[in-house]
Amino acid sequence: MKNIPNQCFLLLLALGSVACNSSPNENTETKTENEAVELATTTASSSEINGVDGNCEAPPEWFSGTVPTPQPQNFPQGNDVTNCDFHLISWQYFLWLTEEVNGKLRFESFYTNNAIHPNSKNDTNQVLDIVEQALSKGMLIDQHGRAVYSNIMINDMYRDWILDNKLYDPGVFVGFDSTANFPVGSMSLKANWKLVQPDEDVSNLYTTKANIQLLTMVDGEPRIPDNNPKVQKDVEVALIGLHIAVVVEGHPEFIWATFEFDGNAPNFKQDSNGVVTQGMNDPVSEKGWLLYKANTTARKTNVNNAEILRFVNEVNQTLTPVTQVARQYAQGGGSPTNRGNIDHLNANVKDQLKVENSVWKNYFEVGAVWFNTEKGVLQPNWNPNVNSEMVTGSLTLSNATIETFTQNVRSQNSCFGCHNTFPVTNVLGSTDILPGKNANTSHILLKNYQGGSEVNRSN
Repeated sequence: MKNIPNQCFLLLLALGSVACNSSPNENTETKTENEAVELATTTASSSEINGVDGNCEAPPEWFSGTVPTPQPQNFPQGNDVTNCDFHLISWQYFLWLTEEVNGKLRFESFYTNNAIHPNSKNDTNQVLDIVEQALSKGMLIDQHGRAVYSNIMINDMYRDWILDNKLYDPGVFVGFDSTANFPVGSMSLKANWKLVQPDEDVSNLYTTKANIQLLTMVDGEPRIPDNNPKVQKDVEVALIGLHIAVVVEGHPEFIWATFEFDGNAPNFKQDSNGVVTQGMNDPVSEKGWLLYKANTTARKTNVNNAEILRFVNEVNQTLTPVTQVARQYAQGGGSPTNRGNIDHLNANVKDQLKVENSVWKNYFEVGAVWFNTEKGVLQPNWNPNVNSEMVTGSLTLSNATIETFTQNVRSQNSCFGCHNTFPVTNVLGSTDILPGKNANTSHILLKNYQGGSEVNRSN
């Protein structure tokens, strides 16, 4: 991939030099229902009532040179760590990953998820091969009737840990140490791409050329076939979303952060406490967005099309119905401090990127989620239904382009609802039930264990 517009941004994160006064240790999120929508309601401690930490800003040094490699092993610990620190390092990783290196973005040279196998360990041949959304057979169909594509990438530490421990072998993985954690610095990514149409204005997005797998009819439905799919080469695509999951010191559960293009979709209306007030029969926005038609009512957004999806024209790869997307939880919910830090830091980074005229000023952190380690640490046989007390940050975090259809499903609208350490019991054929283990947070490993079948973690 290539062709970054000539907007190189320059960053560096000096976590120790940034003062962030908020605490990551509150998790007082509760939920209620309003017209069939699950709402994020927040109870704040007295120290969080104002909700904005004015010190959560990117230091000017970020923009005075090339982006240094993040140092996850030096992440603050104990009483020194703040809510702000997690969002700062999320932004640092985003900017570092999207820095141009040798004509392409840094993450475009990462390994594919196939690199967990010895015979593919050097595979960096990125092909856009995912159209079905998480925990769903539904596809996000853009306003032009084309499916939105994804691809998954991993770094060398993630890959090497799996290879060194032979976890690509189901027989080894099933008996592997249940308490073993991915090493600090391990990282996986999921990028979401919109296919650019002729004469479409994508001047505010990062665009590149990619190879995409084509859909055809599989068992009466439009799908990418498992075996020998046709590939269209050099298709112009625009980056609209990026998941980043990274292990930093003290957080083997991974920090799960997600970013989107500013113009993707509108937010559901919410009050100053973060409670969703959007009327389901009211339009979410009066204007059109990249993935939303103006004046579409909330009830008609984020509708899973799995049962009704069909081709309009298979040759042209157009499908119906078009998906109208809205972001159900701005900032992914969480405490006033969490939401305030996200908004403040987003604005601060964008202002500084404008000086460089960087395309990345048009992207934002939706939110991030991690563990408050004073209340619990990663351990086998855990998911949020067992104990959610330690989960903190953006508690109802979804990327509107990657998890469009699960935003209003309580067990699925947070990263740990799917990426947890629970056993895998819905295995196929003669495959053994996979015991609960810390490495089960990796869907790459779980999918490989199940022989390539989709992971169902709606426990």
